[in-house]
Amino acid sequence: TNELLKKGILNRVIELAYSSNRGLREEAIWVIANVVSSLDEHVISAVESGALEALYNFLSDGDAKNVAFVLQSIENILEVGTETGKTYAQKVVNMDGLEALERLASSQNTTVQQRANEVLKRFFTK
Repeated sequence: TNELLKKGILNRVIELAYSSNRGLREEAIWVIANVVSSLDEHVISAVESGALEALYNFLSDGDAKNVAFVLQSIENILEVGTETGKTYAQKVVNMDGLEALERLASSQNTTVQQRANEVLKRFFTK
């Protein structure tokens, strides 16, 4: 992970997360998700590079298994944001990410539904 960040490779991976090639998009998202499941400093660097936006973008076109995994990654990012005083939850609001979470909270897939509801409950209810 350090090498991905040091050499700017993560920036290229984030670009690939927007590829028109579905398989390439999925692989890029898995790399991003793995980066944001590591150290807080890696999560912060990844978010600064656009990882949160890439993950949210994927929520609308991934299959249920991948969407559940991405939701877990988003939850981890938001947790790091809370712990470090970063405004990642506000960033989600600013990019209209709540709509995606609310849509997924009523998904037919129970795993996706539970994860989306957990993220909403933990980070977006007062």
